[in-house]
Amino acid sequence: IASHFVLDFLPHVDQGTELHRDGLKPAIKYFLVGIDIFAAIIILVLVLMARPNLNQQTVIIGAVSGLLTDLIFCVPFWEPWVKKTRPFSYIYWFHHKIHEPLRKYQYSIGIPLQVVIIMVSIWLLLK
Repeated sequence: IASHFVLDFLPHVDQGTELHRDGLKPAIKYFLVGIDIFAAIIILVLVLMARPNLNQQTVIIGAVSGLLTDLIFCVPFWEPWVKKTRPFSYIYWFHHKIHEPLRKYQYSIGIPLQVVIIMVSIWLLLK
């Protein structure tokens, strides 16, 4: 989970970014979230198929743990409750603030950086 916050500090585009963007129709926002989740599942399945000797349970727990913060703090259905309920409100504030410093670079630097991080992560899992 700590790695989630470290990676959140880097410019990137994720479900939370897309769901909170103004000007996009809700259907488009959820379509983008769907693509992101689908891509993550495909990558996870391909890595597990390519390396059956990996501890699959550990890899899956790692993937879910990485998403856990966004699942807790960025789902519109319970986000209002999380924002105002302690101790979640403190973590929500930190999670929100860690995105801010480089947000203006989320597309210009963020997308290429995400691709590099994903490729390096896959390479490390497959080597």
